Amino acid sequence: MIYGIIITSIMLLLFGSKLIVLLVENGVEELKEMARALIHWYDDPTAFFIFYIVGYAIVWWKNLWGSLIIMLVSLLVIGVNINNPGFIMFGLPTFAVGLLYFLTWYERRKKN
Repeated sequence: MIYGIIITSIMLLLFGSKLIVLLVENGVEELKEMARALIHWYDDPTAFFIFYIVGYAIVWWKNLWGSLIIMLVSLLVIGVNINNPGFIMFGLPTFAVGLLYFLTWYERRKKN
């Protein structure tokens, strides 16, 4: 959990602050751009960030589903941006977050 909190905090500082600044500067136009970015995954971290945060929020209530969302989104962003090491640099740690939460869910299930 601590590793997940650290990685998510870093992502919130890097991507979240950037999105907030863009929203303040551009207003409604930025919301339209963010909606388009949910489909466009190549060289745009917006969709990755939003889906990761959604998965991370879900992981606190449903470990299995949240971890699967995080791992799927991480693999998807790495696959789409395989030539861009910046995305791999964020995709691997977030995949590890999902994997660790999945293993936590598995261990808890195994005990019962």
